[in-house]
Amino acid sequence: MPTRRSAETTPDLFSAPPTAKAPEPSASRHLLPKDLAGALKRLDSAELDALLAAVTTEAERRGRLPPSTATPSAATLTTGKLNAVRAAFKAGVKPSAIARQFGISQSDVRKVLATEGRDRKSGR
Repeated sequence: MPTRRSAETTPDLFSAPPTAKAPEPSASRHLLPKDLAGALKRLDSAELDALLAAVTTEAERRGRLPPSTATPSAATLTTGKLNAVRAAFKAGVKPSAIARQFGISQSDVRKVLATEGRDRKSGR
């Protein structure tokens, strides 16, 4: 006489016994790609602008502005400020005083003064 197996002892291939889950971290951490420079090259302009804005906002929140955004470079100065720097220098004001007055680096003052002749020749 055949014996009946109870349903509880018959293995079910579609169910697994409960296993202990690994504890999940309290805050998920996103890792940067190994080839960050390559990943950035694949971003379009809008994505890059959004990324830059987010990074700048977070750096400001942490009090850690990158050197390039902490002070304007000579390339980002307005035409009026460029002319004012040149005029101040021609009036005899020292580059260090010009830098303090306009809130730019002495390096930027030197760059502005070095480009004076080239800008006039190119029609700027």
